[in-house]
Amino acid sequence: MKSSSLFWANTWVAITLLSLPIYLQAQTNLVVKHYQKQVRYQFGADLLHLALSKFDTPFEIIAPATQKANEGRGELLVISGKLDLQWMSTSRGREEKMIAVKVPIYQGILGLRLLLVTKQNHQALSQISSISDLRHYTGGHGSHWHDLPVYAANKLKVNTYGNYQTLFTQLEHNRFDYFHRGLNEIWQEQATHADKLKIADNVMLFYPHPVYYFVNKDRPNLAQKIEEGLRMALMDGSFKKLFLSAHNDIIKKAKLAKRKLIVLKNPVVPSSPPKFNTQWWLPKKFQKHIIQPL
Repeated sequence: MKSSSLFWANTWVAITLLSLPIYLQAQTNLVVKHYQKQVRYQFGADLLHLALSKFDTPFEIIAPATQKANEGRGELLVISGKLDLQWMSTSRGREEKMIAVKVPIYQGILGLRLLLVTKQNHQALSQISSISDLRHYTGGHGSHWHDLPVYAANKLKVNTYGNYQTLFTQLEHNRFDYFHRGLNEIWQEQATHADKLKIADNVMLFYPHPVYYFVNKDRPNLAQKIEEGLRMALMDGSFKKLFLSAHNDIIKKAKLAKRKLIVLKNPVVPSSPPKFNTQWWLPKKFQKHIIQPL
């Protein structure tokens, strides 16, 4: 009996020891949940993966099969802890309610805006060369997007809608005249609506528009790890490599050097955000005109 008991005791110990690494690995896996599945968010998802891959810790990034939440709803889900993070433009309110990882993920490129317009209005809007010209037209914008105050700050007219897809439909029906979109967003969007919409030639807008990863306040270790991973990626060049692989083609396609630059104020940006590296994407002749965060 004693030998039998000793056998089973030793067997139990052996099984426990063999299982321990698997248990510990399961305990240390880093799980990150977000909602941003639309094509326009792909670079942010890829950069998040790059940042977390800088460590030995196993991780899993979980996103829905399709995106159902808009930016406003997604923000509430992160604040409540139902999701872990999202990446979006910064504001004072967001920095108070969540942990901002203050490394600008788009390096300022989301602040460079091209105009999506109808084919009928393409010629007229391609001739815009100043903010005074732009004030003759009405823009369209998301009612829950935090850069909406840019319109009022620059005395520009705007119509707002709560649904992202609705904005394209309303533009097609001439409810407003232009929908300015980030350089990294507009090409895919125009291709989806190519039968009715075009990108205005010769003109581009810019305003400071830093985008950060915003993390739920109960996950400071996750925020710290993402920041460390991003800074490592900046140091070893992998951040820039990923950025250029995602954006080089559209930068060339936009022919930025031939466009007229109109610089706008953005009153939403908090004081003293980190600077971004416009040298990765902006022609040298425009560098002195770009408003950098103070």
